[in-house]
Amino acid sequence: MAVAGFFRSARESFAVGWKIESNWTDPVLFATYRIVQPLASLMIVAFIVIIGGTYGTGLPKDYLARLIVSNAFFVYVAQVMMTMGWLVHTDRSRYEVLKNIYISPGTLHPYMVGRSLVSVLNATISVIISLLFSVLLFNGLLNLGLPLDLLAVNLLLLVPAVVLGCASLIAIGYILCAVNIVSNRMEFILAESVSGIFFLLGGVLFPPSALPEWVQPLSAALPVTHFLAAVRDSFFPAAGLGTYLVDMGYLALATAVTALVGVLIFRVAEHRAKQLGLFDRKSEY
Repeated sequence: MAVAGFFRSARESFAVGWKIESNWTDPVLFATYRIVQPLASLMIVAFIVIIGGTYGTGLPKDYLARLIVSNAFFVYVAQVMMTMGWLVHTDRSRYEVLKNIYISPGTLHPYMVGRSLVSVLNATISVIISLLFSVLLFNGLLNLGLPLDLLAVNLLLLVPAVVLGCASLIAIGYILCAVNIVSNRMEFILAESVSGIFFLLGGVLFPPSALPEWVQPLSAALPVTHFLAAVRDSFFPAAGLGTYLVDMGYLALATAVTALVGVLIFRVAEHRAKQLGLFDRKSEY
């Protein structure tokens, strides 16, 4: 019954989150925003590489293909961090419902999971559109001949990597929510700062081996690094199944540790907020 109640609450919070995310404008503008936002970031990075290769030693096609895949799937990171980074502030100060959710028979956990899954759905749509547009533009209109074939993607490898990667991102989102429960006005910089760190250290633009030696252990400890590596393994199987399994193993370990740490930190923050009466605190600007 407890498991069924959790999923029922998560489903209802997903429905609420979808309405909040999509009802701020008309469907056409919302769809346009969801399409243009990830494409803009992807095109900027891709054309920097193309222009640099044109005036340099030549276009690195393999690198560009991997860069497109990494940037496309980094949308999961950006979306989940943004949603979880603003969740507490929005529900506590703007809609003033956080205290009502907290005193309800359930807990905040299914509500947070349901809201985060909305960002996962939005990110999935953005990723699919970004990849289709990239193939159409770079291999179609520009005829660059990139080794990027969407029909050759191994879905049996890709789907588990995405599911496990999203689980790790939601666990990190718990930590962001915990910080925002006991702090004030951190939501303006928290999500963007964390996403920026992951973008730099997660192997999006360059492999972690290109980082300074003292930073590489930090990169190896991040779930995002192994998430994107496993995704690239499913797109470019030349590295072999063994490499994918190693990446998935590290991702599973990092996800388990992050989930444990995230839940513990959230419980401590939740207890602290209850003691200080922070669930109904409003921020005036």
